[in-house]
This record gives sequence, C-alpha cells and structure tokens, in this order.
Amino acid sequence: MTIILFIYGACLGSWLTAMADRYATGASPIYPASHCDTCQTPLAYWQMVPVISYLLLRGRCHYCQQRIPPTTLYLEIGAGGLLTMLTSTTVRPLLWLGLWGFAALCDARTQNFPGWVVWLAWPLTVWSLPWPTIILATCLLLGVQLLWQRWPNPLIGDGDLELILAYTLYWGVTATAQWLLVASLAALCRARNYKRLAFLPYLVSSAVAWWLIRK
Repeated sequence: MTIILFIYGACLGSWLTAMADRYATGASPIYPASHCDTCQTPLAYWQMVPVISYLLLRGRCHYCQQRIPPTTLYLEIGAGGLLTMLTSTTVRPLLWLGLWGFAALCDARTQNFPGWVVWLAWPLTVWSLPWPTIILATCLLLGVQLLWQRWPNPLIGDGDLELILAYTLYWGVTATAQWLLVASLAALCRARNYKRLAFLPYLVSSAVAWWLIRK
C-alpha cells in the first residue's frame, strides 16, 4: 500500500507541476497534450512516468536536450512521500497542503495564483471552528481581498496574507509564529531580489516541514 500511495502521490505532484506551468503560460489545462516547453514536441508515454522518466532522461528533453528543471523531480518525490502518510486523520491536512502547494507553484512562476484555491481550501481551514469564528474569519478574508485590489503598493501580497490568516486559524498563534520565522529565514537566505519575492513557496515549504515535525 505504501508503494501504491507513493506512485499516486508522484503522479499527483507531476500533474500539479504541469498545471502550474500551464497557468503561468495561460495555456489550457486540457489541450494540447503534454509536450516539451522548449521544442513543443509531444511527449511519449515513457517520458511522462513520474521520477523514473526524469532519471532515464537524465533531466533533459529527449528531443532538444533542453534541461528539465529539477524542481519537477523534487516535487514528484515529495508529493509521493507525503501521500504515503495518508490516513483517515491526515486527509484534511494533506488536502490543505496540496491546495496551497499548487498556489505556491503558480506563485513561484508568476507571483500570482488562481483565487479559487483560497476558497477551495477555506472549508478545510475552518472545519472544526465555532460558527461565530467562521463568520468573522470569512468576513476578514473578504476584507483582505477587497482591500488589496485597491491598494496600489502593498508591502505583502494578498495571497501571503490569506495563507497567514488560514494557517493561524488552522494551527494557532504559537505555531504560526514558529512557521513564519522559518519561512522568513529561508527567504532571507535564498532570495536575491526582495522587492519581487514570491514568498508563498517559502510559506508552504515551512508549513510542510512543521506538519512533518508535529506528526
């Protein structure tokens, strides 16, 4: 079962990466079929097997020899590893992390992500909260989205703020402080341009790390 879950997780990681690439280019999520982003050659079935194809191709396109970003391999392995932890009690956090992980992939490419991700993850965020808290938090989320549309030069992206709000509701204030500290330190160590920083990938990476530690 562990092997089966890893295979499914690796396939899911590969699919999320492809969908994020198509979001970045404005392409349809359905058409055309999988192809090399450089030479546009359609990929054969054996070139789309998660993890194995990357290793067989040595990280390069079979046709034009253009380098395939190693992020693809890392995400396939990471998603596969996370899904091996699937149980009745981990379904909710894994879905939550998966949705925000997709948002982070889009943000890394375009510094933007589909707004539906926030609302699809929102029920998972507030699932066990009392109704007054859910109503107040939802109003706060709507306020952030409306305000940031009219703010010319915000110091932080609305997606980052929405994830911070969601994380605080899900995990609590103390956990949020630890999570933000790790994400901020990682961004300071790796980022080169702080004026145009895609912060969401650091936030999600920190969220995954803290979830694994607490688990």
